[in-house]
Amino acid sequence: MTEENVRQILGIVGDKLPEEKVMILKSKLASASDDKVDEIICTPLHNPTHILLFSIFLGGLGIDRFMIGDTGLGVGKLLLGWATCGLWPLIDIFISYKKAKEKNFNKIMTLL
Repeated sequence: MTEENVRQILGIVGDKLPEEKVMILKSKLASASDDKVDEIICTPLHNPTHILLFSIFLGGLGIDRFMIGDTGLGVGKLLLGWATCGLWPLIDIFISYKKAKEKNFNKIMTLL
């Protein structure tokens, strides 16, 4: 893949990925074929900022986990989040943000 295509992809999806794994993706993109550019750009990714906001405001209902795709944890958080006196939803604000970025990275890596 050309350097211009790699920069274009990283410019579009770079903020939705874990910062420590951007270099891994960059090296993987450099060895990928050019026909993957459109496929990667058009892939729907989770917006970590949206996940963070949903986690802050609706995290007690497990909405953030449902959005990420962790249905089991979403149901568990919905049913048992109150039993932890609000501790689980509070801690999960930070975890779900990182989890969204991690899932985006894994989705792109499976495309490559």
